[in-house]
Amino acid sequence: MTPTRKLNAWFALWLVLGYVFAMLAGSVLVGLFWGMGIGVESALHGGKIPAHLQPGTQVLAWSITFGMLLGVAWVLLFTLHHAKPWLRGANATDVAWRAPTRRDSYAVAILIAGALVVLVGVVQHFLPPDLNQLTGPMQQLSASHGLPYILFVLVAVVIAPPVEEFIFRGAGFAGVARSFGTGAAVIVTTLAFVVLHAADKIHYWPGFLLVGCLALAAVFLRLRYRSLWPGILLHVCYNGFLILLS
Repeated sequence: MTPTRKLNAWFALWLVLGYVFAMLAGSVLVGLFWGMGIGVESALHGGKIPAHLQPGTQVLAWSITFGMLLGVAWVLLFTLHHAKPWLRGANATDVAWRAPTRRDSYAVAILIAGALVVLVGVVQHFLPPDLNQLTGPMQQLSASHGLPYILFVLVAVVIAPPVEEFIFRGAGFAGVARSFGTGAAVIVTTLAFVVLHAADKIHYWPGFLLVGCLALAAVFLRLRYRSLWPGILLHVCYNGFLILLS
């Protein structure tokens, strides 16, 4: 039996690496199809590229969306193949895809999301970001319009929260916890979560701290209520509130 045939730190590593690779592969595939379309259209227009096919946020939006969907497919298939017996367990060493132990967990999640958004506002008031430096992919889409903006909202509010919580507070967390303990799982998965968002935070260092606070709050909910679902709601509300207030 190979190391990835059971829920442990090796499983967590391959889960995250596979997720990142799938997202990159999705982006590359969209770029290839876009490039093929450019070639055909250019040939039909005497070597000139039509204005509506110039690279921009629409290509970026489809790249991120398709990459994310490929990442979701990888996470589901890999987890069901290697960690299905632990999927609905309630312990820190289980995935915890189950209903929370208390119904008030959802209200607590919404309140924490609101508190985190207030914290974002306070931090940005005293340490305002340079908007000209915020050039990460999600930052670009947040300033877009039309279909790219719709895809941005879809990814930020609907797709990313459940899959990221499943990875970093669910299956990946359980794998690290089984190998090195719960404390190590909190540290490792929180750092990995922060690194995953580096492209959008690299030019605004307080952003790393804010993402870390979101991760720790989600960990608290996951351990307190023995379920991923409150953390998913927290993540959805946090992203949604920020979009509404932007």
